[in-house]
Amino acid sequence: MAEDKTILIINPGSTSLKFKVFKFPGEHLLAEGKIERIGSEKSEYKFLILEKQHEGEEHIPHCPAGVDFLLDTLSGPEALLQNISDLSAIGFKTVHAGAQSMGPGAVYLTNEILNQMKRFETAAPVHNRAYLDTIECFQNMSPDIPLVGLFEPTFHNTITEEKYTCGIPFDWREQHGLRRYGFHGASHRYISERAPIAMGWSDEKKRIGKLVSCHLGGSSSLCAIQGGKSVDTTMEFSPQSGIVHSSRCETIDPFLLLFVQKQMGLSPEELSRILCRESGLKGISGISGDMRDLHEWNNLGNTRARLALNVFYHQVRKQIAAMAASLNGLDALVFTGGIGERGCVERREICKGLAFLGVKLNEDKNEQCRGKEHEISLLGSLVEVWVIPTNEELIVAREVYQLVTTQQ
Repeated sequence: MAEDKTILIINPGSTSLKFKVFKFPGEHLLAEGKIERIGSEKSEYKFLILEKQHEGEEHIPHCPAGVDFLLDTLSGPEALLQNISDLSAIGFKTVHAGAQSMGPGAVYLTNEILNQMKRFETAAPVHNRAYLDTIECFQNMSPDIPLVGLFEPTFHNTITEEKYTCGIPFDWREQHGLRRYGFHGASHRYISERAPIAMGWSDEKKRIGKLVSCHLGGSSSLCAIQGGKSVDTTMEFSPQSGIVHSSRCETIDPFLLLFVQKQMGLSPEELSRILCRESGLKGISGISGDMRDLHEWNNLGNTRARLALNVFYHQVRKQIAAMAASLNGLDALVFTGGIGERGCVERREICKGLAFLGVKLNEDKNEQCRGKEHEISLLGSLVEVWVIPTNEELIVAREVYQLVTTQQ
């Protein structure tokens, strides 16, 4: 009988800390929650631990204080854990470490890996810094517990060379790791595993079926999937690529950046901040990168809010077609992520332009589907359209469990 393992999965942001605790091998979810507005006078927290709700406000000035508060809540005489040492491992949905990101599975976060994360911080400044700070917190507070990362590009290691090679001097790829990587790997992998089951595909259909996973949220990407493997994806060298994001730019002509840097006299650090914090839907609208705000302002007649929405719809539609071209056909289209799961307006507007691929949306089913697994296509649609909530933390936890049980 397999030994029980309790695994904590951590997902840090610049001002937030999300977590889930699983017990393996049964994949039981023991706890989940988040702390928001870290660094503010009052940080909000909401935890569900052994089906008991814990919520309130606490002064959490920085990441170490957030980690400390989380561990104090999870461990103690009457808590989920008697002691933090009851954890078998701590897993992270890590983002970018160059070639070290490509798996084939989860890896221990050694000094070598962490150094590569620091090296590629320029490519993922928002993500890598938050992870490095949080990992350091856990190293200091629980040095004997294995720390494991499942890097987002890992799922995309099946993409073929002609698709990940950039049109730059070949030596740059070999010497510096400059290539297309792809991200949101845990989410797309979950969809690759769950969607064929939800749609009732036969074993043969699972082997040859062609689907596009649309992870749409504050950060968005699409993935072409066949036989459970990534065939192509929209994100490239960095998470600031692919389609337009909430406050981050999409893939754009690099000479636009060289031009504006020279004209405005921007330093690399200033340009990076603008591309990560002031661009995307927020940059276009001048208001917000949040879809709820954009819809509200659009309803009030704000033309830039409407433009931001139309840019988003256009880019998603365009990339669905591109992913279908990589697959040489399309059997299913899946929406996931915060916008994909709850945005019935966004799904409707995106699918309006996809009739040429055989996509026919059931308007009533789409309107009623918010945050739950359901088909939303018409009966005669050549392409099945589904909403499937993602579960990135479960994918990470499975990989962490696999690593710690096979390398003991």
